[in-house]
Amino acid sequence: MTAGEVLPVAVRGRGVWLETDDGSRYLDACGGAMVMLLGHSHPRVVEALERQARELAFSYRFSFRNEPMLELAERVARVAPGDLEWSFFNSSGSEANESAMHLAVLYWELQGKPAKLDFLSRMTSYHGSTLGALSLSGSRWRAPFEPLLHKYAAVPNSPTAEEGAADLEAAILSRGADHIAAFVLEPLTGSSGAAVPLPDGYLRAVREVCDRYDVLLIADEIVTAFGRTGRWFGVEHFGAQPDVITFGKGLGGGAVPLSGMVASRRIREVVGSSPTGFSYGHTFSGYPLGCAVGCAVIETIESEGLVDEAARKGARLRSALEAMAARHPMMHALRGQGLLQGIELRHPATGERFDGALGISARLAAEARGRELMIYSSPAPVVNRTMDAVLLAPPLIITDEELDMVVERLEASVDAVERALGTA
Repeated sequence: MTAGEVLPVAVRGRGVWLETDDGSRYLDACGGAMVMLLGHSHPRVVEALERQARELAFSYRFSFRNEPMLELAERVARVAPGDLEWSFFNSSGSEANESAMHLAVLYWELQGKPAKLDFLSRMTSYHGSTLGALSLSGSRWRAPFEPLLHKYAAVPNSPTAEEGAADLEAAILSRGADHIAAFVLEPLTGSSGAAVPLPDGYLRAVREVCDRYDVLLIADEIVTAFGRTGRWFGVEHFGAQPDVITFGKGLGGGAVPLSGMVASRRIREVVGSSPTGFSYGHTFSGYPLGCAVGCAVIETIESEGLVDEAARKGARLRSALEAMAARHPMMHALRGQGLLQGIELRHPATGERFDGALGISARLAAEARGRELMIYSSPAPVVNRTMDAVLLAPPLIITDEELDMVVERLEASVDAVERALGTA
């Protein structure tokens, strides 16, 4: 969105389509902000929402447990990797990451290491907009609030596992291992870099460093959890288990705000033995209306085989994007997993990154919007240039025919931008 731009008025959503008050129909290939796992107004989501609203919409977690919360915890534990088995639910992704920070500090306090209050994260990342989560973020959103934030994003986005492990170890030692509670990373970036995956072996290498220095490893899967990448969780592509996974966005089915985290058995045992347990959270933590929708989302993904479908459709989409990139040199690099696909854009004549002032990512998104296709603009600063990129994150229920429409409209949009640059 640009200054002074008047946005269309959305009035209806069905499947991968959004309708506006003037009768336009937009093919939603990014789920707004990577939210729509099941598309708009999925019948099972609507049914769960209506059913639970009639029974019990809210109960306060310090006064009651509730059945949807308990059921959702069981469902998450069943699909989570390894021994990740204890869940806690919130509303937003920012809240989920804040709660993971609270959990890490409490865990080390109960282990007799109360000085472990600091965190480390990667220099290019995005973990949320609350102050703790924004402190973890190494992104353009920090700038207006820098005086309020901690310098957590201190670990370079290293290109290899060996460099990554060395960089993390150096950051731990520079601050003192006795002060570091956790290292936080995204298995694939979302808005901070358009589906950039961890290097091969990186997760295993940093897992070993974290174990060596008693540092928890937290994976931020707000974007990637619950089938988006063709696995239940993004970390499953990278061969190591974190101590905590945070999740959000798609779990609420686009109908309710819902997020959470799932932690390992050892964390559960330590925190569970505390007289107060995990006495943190927010007013709507674990609220039954949201958790009932979350149960419906996971049940639908399981029963309709949508994790495997995301892998299959993602491969189909990638193949089409590769063919398109061969025709359009502005599409410099493709990356991602499943139905999370990123496209890095560079000048088609020189192969150089664009000047950020040109706003090429936003221009491409605008061209797509003019063709009633919604994609996600995701530029990221790189030294004195901008890494222009866009994200595709269509709902897992998208059909092959609708994927073909995404590709057709996207190619027309890319062609228009290249022509405007005088290089088509």
